[in-house]
Amino acid sequence: MRSFGSLSAQKGEKMADSQKDKKALAMATYSSLARAIYELDDLLDRQCEYLGLSPSQYRVMEHLLFHGPMATGELAEKIHFGDSTISVVTRNLERAGLLVRRADETDGRKAIVHLTAEGKKLVQSILPKRAKVLRAKMCVLGKREQENLSRLCLKLAEGDAVKFTLEITMVDEDEGD
Repeated sequence: MRSFGSLSAQKGEKMADSQKDKKALAMATYSSLARAIYELDDLLDRQCEYLGLSPSQYRVMEHLLFHGPMATGELAEKIHFGDSTISVVTRNLERAGLLVRRADETDGRKAIVHLTAEGKKLVQSILPKRAKVLRAKMCVLGKREQENLSRLCLKLAEGDAVKFTLEITMVDEDEGD
């Protein structure tokens, strides 16, 4: 007959193994996701460079096309750029005649960036080519797989912070034993 102590120890070992398995699976999943994103980004980045734009310049222009003119600070936040990066990218796009910066009418300290007609035309010419590249790369997944991947990525991005915090706390407590 087993004592309570040995049952408790076995349960603890199983929990530790389970947490180690979860950690290994999380790392492997992240690695696979990162590799897939890297491959897609690499294809799209090369396409941008072929057309004379850096990937950062394209991201700025695409965002402005879909969301309209906005302050550089807001734009930086939306596309996850630092203030210095957005300044350099918008300055270079302005020099190329693809966007203009205008002072905000309500707050002269802010610069609002707008695509020029030439900038809009360039982005609109690139979009179908990018869609074609993405469609070709994604064809390895069926429709249902793409829908599931999209749903899972959204779920991962939105994540439940409370559940995440509890999971991390459990892992940290198990590792401390």
